[in-house]
Amino acid sequence: MFSAEDYLYGWIAYIAGGVCLLIVLGYLLRKARAAWVRHVPVLVSAAILVTPVTAYPDDKHLAPAFFVSLYEGLLASGDDLGFQRGLAPILAVLMFVLILYILLRVVGSFFRSRQTS
Repeated sequence: MFSAEDYLYGWIAYIAGGVCLLIVLGYLLRKARAAWVRHVPVLVSAAILVTPVTAYPDDKHLAPAFFVSLYEGLLASGDDLGFQRGLAPILAVLMFVLILYILLRVVGSFFRSRQTS
């Protein structure tokens, strides 16, 4: 079993790799005219990559929900949740991020329109 320090180092390396992937995705989408076309794929990718869930149901250590869902979905036995244990937190974080993004865009457009008038 790994120690808490090993999990921390693993998360640091994983987050660094995830940030690199998000930078590349942002670079690929840089010429899109609409801002939401640039922002939404990066937000969705970030939510999928960094949503944590417990690595094992009886363990307190966290792991990326995407990989936990993939692992348990492929190797699920009859009584396991399969893809659902990792997918539910990803969907919850994704909904929260997209609602927050929409709210910030609406508030930003309100303040921009107020400054021009």
